[in-house]
Amino acid sequence: MIVRIAKIAFLPARKRIFPRSVELALAVLATLLVAFAKAAAFVADLDGLLDQVKNHSGPYTDLAERYFPFRDCEAEALLDIARQSRFIRSIQHNPRTNEYHVLFENDFVGAWFSYRVAERKSFSAGAGFTRKP
Repeated sequence: MIVRIAKIAFLPARKRIFPRSVELALAVLATLLVAFAKAAAFVADLDGLLDQVKNHSGPYTDLAERYFPFRDCEAEALLDIARQSRFIRSIQHNPRTNEYHVLFENDFVGAWFSYRVAERKSFSAGAGFTRKP
């Protein structure tokens, strides 16, 4: 017996095929999209700061408090988002701990974060002066 609701066919509960896995897949997809949107917004805001603010680190600290920690990101996708920044300087990988360390920098200020792949979470973020203004 098939029940039709708004032109969509649903099987009764006992005849469904993997309904929980579909729900789980959609939940995982939604979580990933939120994580990637958060990371992309961080990079865009950071680019704006690095382009304009050169003589104090307060706005960078505020930015880190607003966006961190990153959770549930696929590492390669997160790094691809970071690579889109005009101010990306380095991405280092520690194979022993499977951590990535990402540095953004203009001539005066550097900002960074670190991401643990196994935990799917960032664990460090900060900013500091690279040269005297």
